[in-house]
Amino acid sequence: MKIIWYGHACFWIEMRGVKILIDPYEYVNDDAIDGVDYILVTHEHSDHYGKTPLLARLRDATVIGPKTVYLMAISDGITKVREIRGGEEIELENNVRVKAIFVEHPSSQYPLGYLISNGKKTIFHPGDTYYTPIFKNLRGEVDVLFVPISGRSTANVREAANIVEIMRPKITIPMHYGAYSEADPNKLINELREKRVWTLVKVLEIGKPFEI
Repeated sequence: MKIIWYGHACFWIEMRGVKILIDPYEYVNDDAIDGVDYILVTHEHSDHYGKTPLLARLRDATVIGPKTVYLMAISDGITKVREIRGGEEIELENNVRVKAIFVEHPSSQYPLGYLISNGKKTIFHPGDTYYTPIFKNLRGEVDVLFVPISGRSTANVREAANIVEIMRPKITIPMHYGAYSEADPNKLINELREKRVWTLVKVLEIGKPFEI
């Protein structure tokens, strides 16, 4: 399994040969993103939906998202698009499955996070979220967690540490910082150390692959 961070909340994942792009924000370097089968969008805000129409056309990818994203994609002329609802699970290809999870982002109409699994390992991308008790239901189920840390309409470092503490992922990757707001992932490491929470915090470099 390969993961590449392209800044903010945008990740490219390859599982069993299936290539998934998540939340391609408006300033992402689209030229650097090659090979996309599916684009998952967590919600309708421009820093997550951003370059979805462009990349869907360029890469002939299927867009998947909540109702607002579905309607926006249709309006933008995208024909390969599918709506997903909270609690719904769908299979993409090669036994790679995506399950939509409701998250806490009051400024969005239908904010979702995505559990992405290949049957052996599971990644969770919560989009923009604050801490929510719903995450207790995912305790021990997530191998890799992408967690927002900016505190700008989403969890700050302390809240991110609470999310990690309740979910207990094996690997934690900080996101949602740098492009629009500043936050220090090292502060997340310190928060988790003070809480005595064991997880490998992997701070990714933009465009550099991380393999698991």
